[in-house]
Amino acid sequence: MTKIFKSALLVATAAASFAAIPALADSSVLVVDFDQVFQNSAAAKSGTQQLRTKYDGQLSSRRTAFQSAAQAYNTQVESAKKVAKPGTPIPAATQSALQQAGERAQAAEQSLQEIQQEVNQAAAYVRQQIIEHAGPVAEQIRAERKAAIVMSKDATLASDPAADVTTTLVQRLDASFPTPSIVVPQQGAAPATTPTPATKATQGR
Repeated sequence: MTKIFKSALLVATAAASFAAIPALADSSVLVVDFDQVFQNSAAAKSGTQQLRTKYDGQLSSRRTAFQSAAQAYNTQVESAKKVAKPGTPIPAATQSALQQAGERAQAAEQSLQEIQQEVNQAAAYVRQQIIEHAGPVAEQIRAERKAAIVMSKDATLASDPAADVTTTLVQRLDASFPTPSIVVPQQGAAPATTPTPATKATQGR
């Protein structure tokens, strides 16, 4: 009986918590579907195209090189099995060929992983830029709608379709930020600064 009561209490508490949500889920809360922003915005499409132009060829060549090296290594392994005899060491030439093939396969794999990591970092930087530029746009929409907050849609359990401002945000983001950079800034590099009017005046002297 005690367990049943506790379960009932938990259900009632949860129901009370969710019952309070509709009081907040009104026009004071707007949502943005960032999955759509990352797919449909001009910045996202531009970033994807830039990444493909720069990296598709490199990825393809390194993937082919790794597959070839891995196949050559497997061939050496099979050859070593054929010449191996119980109780006797593998011939030195076979061992050397096997080791060299393994090193080439390992180097090719590392090269492929490095370019894949570079692509992932560049793609993450594109998303970071989109989020940073979407912030002021979202604030502008929030102010116009006189809303309290703008939330990411994936952070909500449910939302009124009328509260979704994704299309508006994408349209404005396209106008203000159509082309991101895919060059990831080096760590520790000083950020670029825009000269202030006073600085410009000084430079003009």
